[in-house]
Amino acid sequence: MPNQVTRSVLSFVPDALTASQVGTWETESLTDRTVSDATTAALFGLDPVRAAGGLPLAAYSRVIHPDDRAAFFGKLNRVRDHGGLFVIEYRTLPGPSDLRWVLARGRYERDERTGGMTGRGIVIDITESKHDGRVEDRAFFFVEDDTEMPLDRAAACAIQARQAIDEFAGPERLGLRRSVDTLLLALGRALACRIGPLEL
Repeated sequence: MPNQVTRSVLSFVPDALTASQVGTWETESLTDRTVSDATTAALFGLDPVRAAGGLPLAAYSRVIHPDDRAAFFGKLNRVRDHGGLFVIEYRTLPGPSDLRWVLARGRYERDERTGGMTGRGIVIDITESKHDGRVEDRAFFFVEDDTEMPLDRAAACAIQARQAIDEFAGPERLGLRRSVDTLLLALGRALACRIGPLEL
Protein backbone atom coordinates (compact mmCIF):
# COMPACT_ATOMS: atom_id res chain seq x y z
CA MET A 1 0.00 0.00 0.00
CA PRO A 2 1.17 3.57 -0.62
CA ASN A 3 2.51 5.46 2.34
CA GLN A 4 0.43 8.06 4.09
CA VAL A 5 1.29 11.44 2.60
CA THR A 6 -0.05 14.86 3.41
CA ARG A 7 -2.43 16.80 1.19
CA SER A 8 0.28 19.40 0.54
CA VAL A 9 2.68 16.74 -0.74
CA LEU A 10 0.00 15.16 -2.94
CA SER A 11 -0.79 18.54 -4.48
CA PHE A 12 2.90 18.96 -5.26
CA VAL A 13 3.28 15.65 -7.12
CA PRO A 14 1.70 16.51 -10.51
CA ASP A 15 3.63 19.79 -10.82
CA ALA A 16 6.95 18.12 -10.10
CA LEU A 17 6.39 15.29 -12.54
CA THR A 18 5.21 17.68 -15.25
CA ALA A 19 8.27 19.88 -14.79
CA SER A 20 10.77 17.06 -15.21
CA GLN A 21 10.70 13.35 -16.01
CA VAL A 22 14.17 12.81 -14.57
CA GLY A 23 15.16 12.85 -10.91
CA THR A 24 18.46 12.29 -9.12
CA TRP A 25 19.37 10.47 -5.92
CA GLU A 26 22.41 9.73 -3.76
CA THR A 27 22.63 7.22 -0.92
CA GLU A 28 25.00 5.98 1.81
CA SER A 29 24.57 2.41 3.05
CA LEU A 30 26.23 2.92 6.45
CA THR A 31 23.94 5.77 7.46
CA ASP A 32 20.91 4.47 5.53
CA ARG A 33 20.42 7.99 4.21
CA THR A 34 19.14 8.71 0.71
CA VAL A 35 19.07 12.28 -0.60
CA SER A 36 16.93 13.04 -3.64
CA ASP A 37 15.61 15.98 -5.64
CA ALA A 38 12.00 17.11 -5.99
CA THR A 39 11.23 14.92 -9.02
CA THR A 40 12.41 11.76 -7.27
CA ALA A 41 10.49 12.74 -4.14
CA ALA A 42 7.33 13.19 -6.21
CA LEU A 43 7.67 9.72 -7.76
CA PHE A 44 7.68 8.28 -4.24
CA GLY A 45 5.06 10.59 -2.69
CA LEU A 46 7.58 12.19 -0.34
CA ASP A 47 7.93 15.70 1.01
CA PRO A 48 10.60 17.31 -1.23
CA VAL A 49 12.17 19.23 1.64
CA ARG A 50 12.59 16.10 3.76
CA ALA A 51 13.86 14.13 0.75
CA ALA A 52 16.48 16.81 0.07
CA GLY A 53 17.67 16.48 3.67
CA GLY A 54 17.97 12.70 3.50
CA LEU A 55 15.57 9.86 4.36
CA PRO A 56 16.02 6.14 5.08
CA LEU A 57 15.60 3.71 2.19
CA ALA A 58 12.39 2.44 3.81
CA ALA A 59 10.72 5.78 3.08
CA TYR A 60 11.16 5.04 -0.63
CA SER A 61 10.71 1.27 -0.67
CA ARG A 62 7.36 1.31 1.13
CA VAL A 63 5.70 2.86 -1.93
CA ILE A 64 7.13 0.37 -4.43
CA HIS A 65 4.34 -1.80 -5.83
CA PRO A 66 3.95 -4.92 -3.63
CA ASP A 67 4.37 -7.21 -6.65
CA ASP A 68 7.71 -5.57 -7.50
CA ARG A 69 9.18 -5.17 -4.02
CA ALA A 70 10.83 -8.58 -3.49
CA ALA A 71 12.55 -8.56 -6.87
CA PHE A 72 13.60 -4.94 -6.38
CA PHE A 73 15.37 -5.74 -3.12
CA GLY A 74 16.87 -8.94 -4.48
CA LYS A 75 18.59 -7.06 -7.28
CA LEU A 76 19.40 -3.91 -5.31
CA ASN A 77 20.92 -5.76 -2.35
CA ARG A 78 23.31 -7.61 -4.64
CA VAL A 79 24.62 -4.35 -6.07
CA ARG A 80 24.76 -2.71 -2.64
CA ASP A 81 26.85 -5.62 -1.33
CA HIS A 82 29.31 -5.88 -4.21
CA GLY A 83 29.11 -2.56 -6.05
CA GLY A 84 28.61 -1.92 -9.74
CA LEU A 85 26.10 -0.55 -12.20
CA PHE A 86 22.41 -1.35 -12.34
CA VAL A 87 19.25 -0.52 -14.25
CA ILE A 88 15.92 -1.48 -12.66
CA GLU A 89 12.35 -0.91 -13.77
CA TYR A 90 9.53 -1.00 -11.22
CA ARG A 91 6.24 0.62 -10.22
CA THR A 92 5.53 3.06 -7.39
CA LEU A 93 2.33 4.10 -5.63
CA PRO A 94 3.03 7.68 -4.52
CA GLY A 95 -0.59 8.44 -3.66
CA PRO A 96 -4.13 7.04 -3.71
CA SER A 97 -5.02 5.71 -7.20
CA ASP A 98 -1.67 6.94 -8.54
CA LEU A 99 0.56 4.37 -10.25
CA ARG A 100 3.94 5.40 -11.67
CA TRP A 101 6.43 3.43 -13.73
CA VAL A 102 10.05 4.18 -12.88
CA LEU A 103 13.30 3.36 -14.67
CA ALA A 104 16.23 3.71 -12.25
CA ARG A 105 19.89 3.76 -13.22
CA GLY A 106 22.75 4.04 -10.77
CA ARG A 107 26.15 2.95 -9.58
CA TYR A 108 27.32 1.74 -6.18
CA GLU A 109 30.97 2.07 -5.13
CA ARG A 110 32.81 1.36 -1.90
CA ASP A 111 33.88 4.45 0.03
CA GLU A 112 37.55 3.90 0.88
CA ARG A 113 37.29 6.20 3.88
CA THR A 114 34.29 4.58 5.60
CA GLY A 115 34.25 1.15 4.00
CA GLY A 116 30.55 1.52 3.23
CA MET A 117 28.81 1.60 -0.12
CA THR A 118 27.71 4.87 -1.69
CA GLY A 119 25.36 5.03 -4.63
CA ARG A 120 24.14 7.74 -6.97
CA GLY A 121 22.01 7.81 -10.06
CA ILE A 122 18.78 8.85 -11.72
CA VAL A 123 15.14 7.81 -11.84
CA ILE A 124 13.09 8.38 -14.98
CA ASP A 125 9.29 8.59 -15.02
CA ILE A 126 8.27 6.32 -17.93
CA THR A 127 4.56 6.27 -17.07
CA GLU A 128 3.53 8.00 -20.31
CA SER A 129 5.44 5.44 -22.37
CA LYS A 130 3.53 2.68 -20.60
CA HIS A 131 0.19 4.37 -21.20
CA ASP A 132 1.04 5.00 -24.86
CA GLY A 133 1.78 1.33 -25.34
CA ARG A 134 5.41 1.91 -26.32
CA VAL A 135 6.52 -0.34 -23.46
CA GLU A 136 4.95 -3.66 -22.49
CA ASP A 137 2.65 -3.26 -19.49
CA ARG A 138 4.49 -5.30 -16.87
CA ALA A 139 7.49 -4.78 -14.61
CA PHE A 140 10.93 -6.15 -15.45
CA PHE A 141 14.12 -6.12 -13.42
CA PHE A 142 17.65 -6.36 -14.68
CA VAL A 143 21.18 -5.62 -13.55
CA GLU A 144 24.08 -4.53 -15.71
CA ASP A 145 27.47 -6.10 -16.02
CA ASP A 146 30.05 -4.17 -14.02
CA THR A 147 32.07 -3.38 -17.15
CA GLU A 148 31.60 0.32 -17.78
CA MET A 149 30.87 1.02 -21.43
CA PRO A 150 30.88 4.41 -23.23
CA LEU A 151 27.13 4.80 -22.70
CA ASP A 152 27.59 4.19 -18.97
CA ARG A 153 30.30 6.86 -18.79
CA ALA A 154 28.05 9.28 -20.66
CA ALA A 155 25.24 8.67 -18.16
CA ALA A 156 27.60 9.17 -15.21
CA CYS A 157 28.84 12.47 -16.67
CA ALA A 158 25.28 13.62 -17.32
CA ILE A 159 24.33 12.85 -13.72
CA GLN A 160 27.27 14.94 -12.49
CA ALA A 161 26.27 17.75 -14.84
CA ARG A 162 22.71 17.66 -13.52
CA GLN A 163 23.91 17.85 -9.91
CA ALA A 164 26.19 20.79 -10.73
CA ILE A 165 23.37 22.63 -12.53
CA ASP A 166 21.11 22.14 -9.49
CA GLU A 167 23.72 24.04 -7.45
CA PHE A 168 23.84 26.88 -9.99
CA ALA A 169 21.79 29.95 -9.03
CA GLY A 170 21.95 31.88 -12.31
CA PRO A 171 19.00 32.74 -14.57
CA GLU A 172 20.07 30.10 -17.11
CA ARG A 173 19.53 27.28 -14.58
CA LEU A 174 16.07 26.23 -15.77
CA GLY A 175 17.04 26.04 -19.44
CA LEU A 176 20.22 24.13 -18.63
CA ARG A 177 18.33 21.70 -16.43
CA ARG A 178 15.78 21.01 -19.16
CA SER A 179 18.59 20.31 -21.61
CA VAL A 180 20.42 17.88 -19.34
CA ASP A 181 17.11 16.21 -18.38
CA THR A 182 16.44 15.55 -22.05
CA LEU A 183 19.88 13.98 -22.35
CA LEU A 184 19.39 11.87 -19.21
CA LEU A 185 16.03 10.64 -20.45
CA ALA A 186 17.54 9.61 -23.79
CA LEU A 187 20.49 7.91 -22.07
CA GLY A 188 18.22 6.02 -19.70
CA ARG A 189 16.11 4.69 -22.54
CA ALA A 190 19.22 3.79 -24.56
CA LEU A 191 20.64 1.87 -21.61
CA ALA A 192 17.40 -0.02 -21.20
CA CYS A 193 17.25 -0.91 -24.90
CA ARG A 194 20.91 -1.96 -24.94
CA ILE A 195 20.59 -4.36 -22.05
CA GLY A 196 17.15 -5.72 -22.76
CA PRO A 197 14.83 -6.68 -19.89
CA LEU A 198 14.75 -10.11 -18.33
CA GLU A 199 11.39 -11.29 -17.03
CA LEU A 200 11.34 -12.88 -13.61
